[in-house]
Amino acid sequence: MKTEFKIAIRYIFSKHSFNFITIINFISLIGITIGVAALIVVLSIFNAFQSLAIKQIVGFDPHIKIESNLSAKDSSSLLKYLQNNSDIESFSQVSESRLICFKNNSIRVVNLLAISDSDLSFFNNLGPYFIVGNFTNERAVIKTLPKIAIGAGLADALHCLPGDTINFTTPSAIENSLLTGSIPNFYQAVIKGIFQSNVKDYDYSYVFGSYNLSKAVLSDKFQSSLIYEIRLNNLDKLEQITNKLKSEFPKANILNWKDLNKEYYNVMKFEKMATTFILGLIVLVAIFNVFASLTMTIIEKKKDISILRAIGATQNFIQFTYLYEGIFVGSFGSILGGLLGVLLCYGQTHFKWFRIDNTKYIMDSIPVLVNYYDVVAVVLLSFLLTILATIYPSMKASKLNIIENIREE
Repeated sequence: MKTEFKIAIRYIFSKHSFNFITIINFISLIGITIGVAALIVVLSIFNAFQSLAIKQIVGFDPHIKIESNLSAKDSSSLLKYLQNNSDIESFSQVSESRLICFKNNSIRVVNLLAISDSDLSFFNNLGPYFIVGNFTNERAVIKTLPKIAIGAGLADALHCLPGDTINFTTPSAIENSLLTGSIPNFYQAVIKGIFQSNVKDYDYSYVFGSYNLSKAVLSDKFQSSLIYEIRLNNLDKLEQITNKLKSEFPKANILNWKDLNKEYYNVMKFEKMATTFILGLIVLVAIFNVFASLTMTIIEKKKDISILRAIGATQNFIQFTYLYEGIFVGSFGSILGGLLGVLLCYGQTHFKWFRIDNTKYIMDSIPVLVNYYDVVAVVLLSFLLTILATIYPSMKASKLNIIENIREE
């Protein structure tokens, strides 16, 4: 063991005196440990909630949406590209439209997503969310009517259940009827299933159906309502595939789920950054304590430093002595905090110490998802900040005036 490190350890754990500086060292150590552990736990909670939110959103939104205003040739090239791309799990041409639906005296504006009967398997991801009925390829209860699936919020607003029929029309049809005094055309559909995603936008305003309904309601506007919705095998390749599609088909309007939920996604990122910054102040205060304790140690040990210099210790020897002291506190506190944070997350995951009411929420305890890149980043950042905090005091210690300090003593 290097002599500088032995002296540094002796300064931290003095056998003969337990003074104010020693207390500050321990407070710094505890502060760094708690700060790092708190950061890891909070980041893990945010990761879990973000993952849950993304899972809910991606369960309904496509991974990539292509609003294709392309020529017939380019549309053919796009279709061939989608069919031959191994990264694409599935895709379908979807009719997307904004309609007005009503039942009895209840009226709502909804988003209709309709696909061909042969492609209904594209909506298989809705399966786990159905609370009543289903949305399979079976024929509707009323054979002559198109079948649809609606959200629980919309079903509650319209006071309907599977087997009931609701009416649809377009906003332009309502506008024309008001201008001409005529009755707008209404088109009926039968409810096959009711889903609950726990995402307000979907539960209150989304309707899933087939082309039969979309063609009937939209008429000549049906063709312009068609878009491509794409699902990927690996969501980690989202940006890569989106950029590739944009470069291959620059005339098409290509959006991924982050673009479709930009505000929501940005809020999640901002909340995580803001909380990280606030909790990071705990670590910064603890690191400032390291700076303060080193500075006070240097003032107290002026005589020791001067004697060491007088008997041949170099400036580097003195500088490294105090660097090692700060590095020991910082590294020990950072590593201990990292382990404590991971253990707390592990305990919450397996023993569910902090439970919540699962009759009101979709989980029975506070979720935790440890991202080990976050753990390593927090520990390394804390360690590097500690090193930076020790550089100035250690340099000052190495440049003390030997003769003046010995004379003062």
